[in-house]
Amino acid sequence: MRLLLLCLMTGLSAFGAENVEIVRDNFGTPHIFARTSDGAAYAAGYAQAEDRKDALLRNLRGAGTAQDVALSPRVNAIVEAFCAGINRYLSEASGSPESPVSPAMVVAFSRRAFASIHGSNDVLIGPARSTSGNVIAILDPLSGWNDDGRPYEMRWYASDEQIALSGVAPPGIPFPLVGHSAFLAVGWSGSTETAGPRMLDEAWTVITARSLAEVQASLGIGQILGSALVGTVQGEIFDTSGRMPEDGILLRQRIVPQSEAMTIQLLAAQNTWPFGRAVDVAFSTTLYKAETWQARLVKVAPELPFVQMLTGWSRRSDATSMEALAFYLFKMALGKPEASALEPPDSLSNNRIRAALRKAQDHVETELPYHADYGTMFRVARDGASRSTPAAGGMVPEAGMITPRAITFERRGAVMMGTGGQTATQIVELSKLPNAVSILVPGESDRSDSPHFDDQARDLFSKGIAKPTYFGDRKELEKHASSKKELTF
Repeated sequence: MRLLLLCLMTGLSAFGAENVEIVRDNFGTPHIFARTSDGAAYAAGYAQAEDRKDALLRNLRGAGTAQDVALSPRVNAIVEAFCAGINRYLSEASGSPESPVSPAMVVAFSRRAFASIHGSNDVLIGPARSTSGNVIAILDPLSGWNDDGRPYEMRWYASDEQIALSGVAPPGIPFPLVGHSAFLAVGWSGSTETAGPRMLDEAWTVITARSLAEVQASLGIGQILGSALVGTVQGEIFDTSGRMPEDGILLRQRIVPQSEAMTIQLLAAQNTWPFGRAVDVAFSTTLYKAETWQARLVKVAPELPFVQMLTGWSRRSDATSMEALAFYLFKMALGKPEASALEPPDSLSNNRIRAALRKAQDHVETELPYHADYGTMFRVARDGASRSTPAAGGMVPEAGMITPRAITFERRGAVMMGTGGQTATQIVELSKLPNAVSILVPGESDRSDSPHFDDQARDLFSKGIAKPTYFGDRKELEKHASSKKELTF
């Protein structure tokens, strides 16, 4: 069935030069249709250069060159084709040949590729805990939104080899590192250590494996230092670090020490999880331990309207929540060290709480616009954007505010501006034809004149929703295609 699907999706000649097609959806994500992995890598190089030329070249040229690295023939051919695709775009874009990139640059950069992942919030929900009986994977690498290594999203089909991949990698890597196939989903942690020179061999054999046994054999190459979570269409969930599932769930949380407990608390809310609710967990804006502050406020000043507003609050830091902003202002008014506490310390006096409530209420009534909400103060924008977007959720450690929707903020005047965090979230149900949604913050392109410069931050991320990936469904993709380009490899 998969072979037939891929052949129908590609519809290309099996003889002579290979025709490769790049179909971009309405968020600019390239869906690459080729006969071979070489052809798909060629188109991936072209697309990455088209969207992220400057970052791509800084990654590759800044990494130096790796000499005398004996990659497998299969991966070596992929790297060479990838470079050919990049160089073709560079030549077309400049009107004259530029200094070409080389396979040695790609190999050198690959050794530092995982350093672009600044942690991850990955979750695998096993068959016993999913409504459908399939593994559900939440793959959630964290990154800076202005970094050269910010993940690049791509779909990758090679029909002759029955390969279908969806996921992300930093610009300069020819195929997805974090993502899924028709057989499994893989989420890698980041690592500041340099990987081995044959990292690409290991990454390729893992992402194209068709069973857990093949993944485990691939890990024997021993080139990637970070750990991975792997879920399979057969219903297995596996942590390469040796951690065992707890109650049918594996997770890796690397924001703050409390983030794992926060996600466990959310997942304990119900016994089995449908796909849509798993998406809600990935983008949840529920504040961890906020209920403990509500309980304390009820004891201190239940008669105050300001307290009644806070204690009747849903504990979600949605962009439109006036209560979330009031809670932030109250916590900050407490001063150090109490402001950063997740739960009210026993040493915190009622008088201190009352004083902080008065200060926060005065701030709301006299210093902020009428009906100011969380998104008034907390915003999202990338460098070079013409405007910012209201944020929802995020990590504000100085106010003891932590949510699964990870955003790191920095103060810019009166505004807290998001600069990184959740960047390339993918939620995948590993059914016979995987069902998946994804988001890439701020957008696919680094070109400020592109409609895909920050469209996903504006149209998706601020609303806590993701886009369909159309994985394995070219007919549906065609309904949402924004452009098509054919290349001959």
